Amino acid sequence: MRVWVTLLLVCAGCGAFEFHPYELRGPHRDLHARSLERLFGAEPKQAFRFAVVGDMQLFLDDSAAAMRDLEQRGVDFVVQMGDLTEFGSTQEYEWGVELLSRLKVPFFVVMGNHDALGMGQKLYRRTFGPESFSFTYSGTRFVFFDSNSREYGFPGDIPNLQWLKTALTPEPAVLNTFTFSHVPPGNGDFDDALVAPLVKLQQKQGVAISFHGHVHQYHDVHAHDVRYVTTDSMKGRSYLWVDVDGSSVQVQRATF
Repeated sequence: MRVWVTLLLVCAGCGAFEFHPYELRGPHRDLHARSLERLFGAEPKQAFRFAVVGDMQLFLDDSAAAMRDLEQRGVDFVVQMGDLTEFGSTQEYEWGVELLSRLKVPFFVVMGNHDALGMGQKLYRRTFGPESFSFTYSGTRFVFFDSNSREYGFPGDIPNLQWLKTALTPEPAVLNTFTFSHVPPGNGDFDDALVAPLVKLQQKQGVAISFHGHVHQYHDVHAHDVRYVTTDSMKGRSYLWVDVDGSSVQVQRATF
Protein backbone atom coordinates (compact mmCIF):
# COMPACT_ATOMS: atom_id res chain seq x y z
CA MET A 1 0.00 0.00 0.00
CA ARG A 2 2.85 2.43 0.81
CA VAL A 3 4.23 1.92 -2.72
CA TRP A 4 0.88 2.86 -4.27
CA VAL A 5 0.48 5.90 -2.07
CA THR A 6 4.02 6.99 -3.03
CA LEU A 7 3.13 6.61 -6.72
CA LEU A 8 -0.01 8.65 -6.16
CA LEU A 9 2.00 11.48 -4.65
CA VAL A 10 4.49 11.32 -7.54
CA CYS A 11 1.59 11.59 -9.97
CA ALA A 12 0.45 14.70 -8.10
CA GLY A 13 3.71 16.34 -9.13
CA CYS A 14 3.46 15.33 -12.77
CA GLY A 15 0.05 16.86 -13.42
CA ALA A 16 -2.15 13.74 -13.17
CA PHE A 17 -3.68 15.18 -9.98
CA GLU A 18 -4.00 18.62 -8.46
CA PHE A 19 -1.07 19.93 -6.40
CA HIS A 20 -2.15 18.10 -3.26
CA PRO A 21 -4.17 14.89 -3.74
CA TYR A 22 -6.00 15.29 -0.42
CA GLU A 23 -6.82 18.98 -0.68
CA LEU A 24 -10.27 19.75 0.73
CA ARG A 25 -11.75 21.49 -2.29
CA GLY A 26 -14.06 20.89 -5.21
CA PRO A 27 -17.62 21.73 -6.22
CA HIS A 28 -19.36 18.80 -4.48
CA ARG A 29 -20.62 19.26 -0.91
CA ASP A 30 -23.35 17.60 1.19
CA LEU A 31 -24.54 15.46 -1.71
CA HIS A 32 -26.60 13.11 0.44
CA ALA A 33 -28.72 16.02 1.69
CA ARG A 34 -29.25 17.10 -1.91
CA SER A 35 -30.17 13.55 -2.93
CA LEU A 36 -32.75 13.37 -0.14
CA GLU A 37 -34.26 16.68 -1.25
CA ARG A 38 -34.61 15.33 -4.77
CA LEU A 39 -35.96 11.96 -3.62
CA PHE A 40 -38.65 13.44 -1.37
CA GLY A 41 -39.36 16.33 -3.71
CA ALA A 42 -40.57 13.96 -6.42
CA GLU A 43 -43.99 12.33 -6.63
CA PRO A 44 -44.18 9.59 -3.94
CA LYS A 45 -44.26 6.00 -5.16
CA GLN A 46 -45.57 2.85 -3.53
CA ALA A 47 -43.50 0.72 -5.90
CA PHE A 48 -39.96 1.80 -6.62
CA ARG A 49 -36.63 0.44 -7.84
CA PHE A 50 -33.10 1.21 -6.68
CA ALA A 51 -29.71 -0.11 -7.78
CA VAL A 52 -26.89 -1.34 -5.55
CA VAL A 53 -23.47 -0.80 -7.14
CA GLY A 54 -20.25 -2.33 -5.81
CA ASP A 55 -16.67 -1.11 -5.35
CA MET A 56 -15.66 1.29 -8.14
CA GLN A 57 -12.06 2.17 -7.12
CA LEU A 58 -9.90 2.38 -10.26
CA PHE A 59 -12.35 0.34 -12.37
CA LEU A 60 -13.48 3.51 -14.13
CA ASP A 61 -14.23 2.02 -17.56
CA ASP A 62 -16.28 -0.78 -15.98
CA SER A 63 -18.07 1.75 -13.77
CA ALA A 64 -18.92 3.89 -16.79
CA ALA A 65 -20.31 0.82 -18.54
CA ALA A 66 -22.46 0.07 -15.48
CA MET A 67 -23.91 3.59 -15.61
CA ARG A 68 -24.78 3.15 -19.28
CA ASP A 69 -26.47 -0.18 -18.54
CA LEU A 70 -28.43 1.31 -15.63
CA GLU A 71 -29.72 4.06 -17.89
CA GLN A 72 -31.47 1.38 -19.96
CA ARG A 73 -33.26 -0.12 -16.95
CA GLY A 74 -34.41 2.97 -15.10
CA VAL A 75 -34.03 3.33 -11.34
CA ASP A 76 -35.32 5.82 -8.79
CA PHE A 77 -31.98 6.10 -7.00
CA VAL A 78 -28.60 4.39 -6.62
CA VAL A 79 -26.60 3.12 -3.63
CA GLN A 80 -22.85 2.73 -4.14
CA MET A 81 -21.43 0.29 -1.57
CA GLY A 82 -18.14 2.02 -0.73
CA ASP A 83 -14.60 2.06 -2.07
CA LEU A 84 -15.72 4.72 -4.47
CA THR A 85 -11.97 5.53 -4.49
CA GLU A 86 -8.68 3.63 -4.33
CA PHE A 87 -6.61 6.14 -2.34
CA GLY A 88 -9.23 8.46 -0.87
CA SER A 89 -7.95 11.39 -2.95
CA THR A 90 -9.84 14.53 -3.92
CA GLN A 91 -9.58 13.74 -7.63
CA GLU A 92 -10.97 10.24 -7.15
CA TYR A 93 -13.93 11.54 -5.17
CA GLU A 94 -14.65 13.90 -8.05
CA TRP A 95 -14.31 11.10 -10.61
CA GLY A 96 -16.72 8.90 -8.65
CA VAL A 97 -19.29 11.65 -8.25
CA GLU A 98 -19.09 12.49 -11.95
CA LEU A 99 -19.76 8.86 -12.90
CA LEU A 100 -22.73 8.48 -10.54
CA SER A 101 -24.13 11.83 -11.65
CA ARG A 102 -24.50 10.54 -15.21
CA LEU A 103 -27.69 8.73 -14.17
CA LYS A 104 -29.53 11.98 -13.29
CA VAL A 105 -31.10 10.32 -10.22
CA PRO A 106 -30.30 10.69 -6.50
CA PHE A 107 -27.44 8.58 -5.19
CA PHE A 108 -25.98 7.58 -1.84
CA VAL A 109 -22.43 6.38 -1.15
CA VAL A 110 -21.37 4.09 1.71
CA MET A 111 -18.03 4.80 3.42
CA GLY A 112 -15.45 2.22 2.26
CA ASN A 113 -12.09 1.43 3.83
CA HIS A 114 -10.19 2.84 0.82
CA ASP A 115 -12.31 5.99 1.00
CA ALA A 116 -10.88 6.67 4.49
CA LEU A 117 -7.20 6.64 3.42
CA GLY A 118 -5.18 9.82 3.95
CA MET A 119 -7.66 12.68 4.40
CA GLY A 120 -10.38 10.52 2.87
CA GLN A 121 -12.69 10.56 5.87
CA LYS A 122 -12.77 14.37 5.85
CA LEU A 123 -13.26 14.35 2.09
CA TYR A 124 -16.15 11.89 2.45
CA ARG A 125 -17.85 14.04 5.08
CA ARG A 126 -17.37 17.18 3.02
CA THR A 127 -18.62 15.55 -0.18
CA PHE A 128 -21.51 13.48 1.17
CA GLY A 129 -22.13 14.11 4.89
CA PRO A 130 -21.92 11.85 7.97
CA GLU A 131 -20.82 8.24 7.49
CA SER A 132 -23.85 6.91 9.41
CA PHE A 133 -27.32 8.12 8.44
CA SER A 134 -30.79 6.79 7.74
CA PHE A 135 -34.05 7.73 6.04
CA THR A 136 -37.45 6.20 5.35
CA TYR A 137 -38.88 6.22 1.86
CA SER A 138 -42.28 4.78 0.85
CA GLY A 139 -42.47 2.54 3.90
CA THR A 140 -38.89 1.24 3.67
CA ARG A 141 -36.12 2.27 6.04
CA PHE A 142 -32.60 2.68 4.67
CA VAL A 143 -29.80 2.62 7.27
CA PHE A 144 -26.18 3.34 6.34
CA PHE A 145 -23.26 2.83 8.72
CA ASP A 146 -19.46 2.60 8.82
CA SER A 147 -18.17 -0.98 9.32
CA ASN A 148 -14.50 -0.41 8.42
CA SER A 149 -13.19 -1.62 11.78
CA ARG A 150 -9.60 -2.32 10.70
CA GLU A 151 -9.17 1.12 9.14
CA TYR A 152 -9.51 2.70 12.58
CA GLY A 153 -7.43 0.09 14.45
CA PHE A 154 -10.37 -1.95 15.82
CA PRO A 155 -11.40 0.63 18.45
CA GLY A 156 -14.37 -1.44 19.66
CA ASP A 157 -17.08 0.95 18.45
CA ILE A 158 -16.85 0.55 14.68
CA PRO A 159 -19.54 -0.25 13.74
CA ASN A 160 -21.34 1.91 16.29
CA LEU A 161 -23.98 -0.48 17.58
CA GLN A 162 -25.52 2.06 19.94
CA TRP A 163 -26.25 4.39 17.04
CA LEU A 164 -27.44 1.46 14.93
CA LYS A 165 -29.85 0.26 17.63
CA THR A 166 -31.53 3.66 17.65
CA ALA A 167 -31.62 3.86 13.85
CA LEU A 168 -33.26 0.43 13.68
CA THR A 169 -35.98 1.12 16.26
CA PRO A 170 -39.15 -0.44 14.81
CA GLU A 171 -41.96 1.84 13.65
CA PRO A 172 -45.47 0.70 12.63
CA ALA A 173 -45.34 2.42 9.23
CA VAL A 174 -42.05 0.74 8.24
CA LEU A 175 -42.66 -2.37 6.14
CA ASN A 176 -39.03 -3.19 5.24
CA THR A 177 -35.65 -2.32 6.73
CA PHE A 178 -32.40 -2.49 4.76
CA THR A 179 -28.91 -1.83 6.11
CA PHE A 180 -25.87 -0.83 4.05
CA SER A 181 -22.22 -1.08 5.16
CA HIS A 182 -19.01 -1.73 3.29
CA VAL A 183 -17.29 -4.57 5.20
CA PRO A 184 -19.56 -7.57 5.84
CA PRO A 185 -19.63 -9.15 9.32
CA GLY A 186 -17.31 -12.15 9.52
CA ASN A 187 -14.73 -10.59 7.20
CA GLY A 188 -11.24 -10.11 8.67
CA ASP A 189 -11.58 -6.32 8.37
CA PHE A 190 -14.72 -6.35 10.57
CA ASP A 191 -14.22 -6.30 14.35
CA ASP A 192 -14.67 -9.95 15.34
CA ALA A 193 -15.96 -9.00 18.78
CA LEU A 194 -18.86 -7.10 17.18
CA VAL A 195 -20.00 -9.75 14.68
CA ALA A 196 -22.35 -11.64 17.01
CA PRO A 197 -23.84 -8.45 18.55
CA LEU A 198 -24.47 -7.00 15.08
CA VAL A 199 -26.08 -10.18 13.77
CA LYS A 200 -28.27 -10.42 16.88
CA LEU A 201 -29.26 -6.74 16.64
CA GLN A 202 -30.22 -6.97 12.98
CA GLN A 203 -32.25 -10.10 13.66
CA LYS A 204 -34.01 -8.56 16.68
CA GLN A 205 -34.83 -5.30 14.88
CA GLY A 206 -36.26 -7.06 11.86
CA VAL A 207 -33.72 -6.15 9.18
CA ALA A 208 -34.79 -7.77 5.92
CA ILE A 209 -31.57 -7.36 3.90
CA SER A 210 -28.04 -6.36 4.90
CA PHE A 211 -26.10 -5.11 1.86
CA HIS A 212 -22.27 -5.07 1.65
CA GLY A 213 -19.31 -4.63 -0.70
CA HIS A 214 -15.56 -4.95 -0.01
CA VAL A 215 -14.89 -8.57 -1.05
CA HIS A 216 -15.36 -7.92 -4.81
CA GLN A 217 -17.49 -11.03 -5.18
CA TYR A 218 -21.24 -11.60 -5.23
CA HIS A 219 -22.74 -13.54 -2.32
CA ASP A 220 -26.36 -13.99 -1.25
CA VAL A 221 -27.07 -15.94 1.96
CA HIS A 222 -29.67 -16.09 4.73
CA ALA A 223 -28.45 -16.17 8.33
CA HIS A 224 -30.42 -15.62 11.54
CA ASP A 225 -33.53 -14.46 9.68
CA VAL A 226 -31.61 -11.79 7.72
CA ARG A 227 -30.57 -11.90 4.08
CA TYR A 228 -26.92 -10.86 3.62
CA VAL A 229 -26.11 -9.72 0.08
CA THR A 230 -22.61 -8.75 -1.05
CA THR A 231 -22.06 -7.11 -4.43
CA ASP A 232 -19.42 -7.69 -7.08
CA SER A 233 -16.91 -4.94 -7.64
CA MET A 234 -17.39 -3.09 -10.90
CA LYS A 235 -14.57 -5.19 -12.31
CA GLY A 236 -16.92 -8.15 -11.84
CA ARG A 237 -19.33 -6.47 -14.30
CA SER A 238 -22.50 -6.89 -12.26
CA TYR A 239 -24.70 -4.90 -9.90
CA LEU A 240 -28.01 -5.42 -8.11
CA TRP A 241 -31.38 -3.90 -8.73
CA VAL A 242 -34.02 -4.05 -6.03
CA ASP A 243 -37.75 -3.77 -6.65
CA VAL A 244 -39.88 -2.79 -3.65
CA ASP A 245 -43.68 -2.79 -3.69
CA GLY A 246 -45.09 -2.49 -0.19
CA SER A 247 -43.74 -5.47 1.77
CA SER A 248 -42.74 -7.29 -1.43
CA VAL A 249 -39.00 -7.12 -2.19
CA GLN A 250 -37.18 -8.66 -5.14
CA VAL A 251 -33.40 -8.54 -5.60
CA GLN A 252 -31.91 -9.41 -8.98
CA ARG A 253 -28.35 -9.48 -10.20
CA ALA A 254 -27.73 -7.70 -13.49
CA THR A 255 -24.61 -8.35 -15.58
CA PHE A 256 -23.32 -5.97 -18.20
